[in-house]
Amino acid sequence: MATGQEGGAARHRLARCVAFIRRLDARCAERTVPSPYGVAYFCYSLPLVWGLNALALDDGVRASAAELADEAERLQGEAGFLHRKVVADSDKLGTRLAGGFRELGWVVQPLLVMDFAGEGPTVPVAGVREVDFATLAPVWTEGAGFSMGAEEAAQVADQRRVTGAAGSARYFAAYRDERVASYCELYSDGEIGQIEGVLTLPEYRGQGLASAVVTKARLESEAAGHGLTFLLAEENDWPKELYRKLGFRTIGRMWDFLRRPSEAPEAPP
Repeated sequence: MATGQEGGAARHRLARCVAFIRRLDARCAERTVPSPYGVAYFCYSLPLVWGLNALALDDGVRASAAELADEAERLQGEAGFLHRKVVADSDKLGTRLAGGFRELGWVVQPLLVMDFAGEGPTVPVAGVREVDFATLAPVWTEGAGFSMGAEEAAQVADQRRVTGAAGSARYFAAYRDERVASYCELYSDGEIGQIEGVLTLPEYRGQGLASAVVTKARLESEAAGHGLTFLLAEENDWPKELYRKLGFRTIGRMWDFLRRPSEAPEAPP
């Protein structure tokens, strides 16, 4: 069981991670709009990238899920977006709202904030290369194209450019058969590093490549002098177990609430 001092340190690290994420959102935004419930981030040039177009809630919000859905409708509807997205940095707030958003038919996604605990297994990283944006751009476009239309895939790939520029990104890749087989990104602000976008192509999974690229990014984050290196993991998906094995620990939870365009309610007759 964590002591009070250890718990306080974890809360402080969590607050730094959350602040880093929101600063990155702000740098990616083409416009920010204040709301009684928080702030909306808009990236009009990438309307199909839901993560760059969301209403981020203040921690003390007391509104219901229905009220917040109405606010997202107002803000994101007026901006011309087809999706609706609300995010909660506070686990307490997100937990309170989760049931209400589910009742509204929204997708509810809890996200684990995991930081490197200071010790991890020895993972071979000699085969991981640092690459540039141009190397991974066609891989992102191709990968996104398997699950979405061409325009959406192009925008998701372009999101990497926007976020990469805002987060001073570095890119790491492992190769097989002379092609990129696994990769990840490392964002930083000079003090904190965030590992993001971890993916191994399906035909190369099970070879330890994700472990190698994540470990390489973490080592490079430490070498750059970052006192905190973290990542986000979906609570309901398996990669969180891999990250735990690599030495990352859960220090908190954030929440995403999403209504996809296809889930929009029908207009009254």
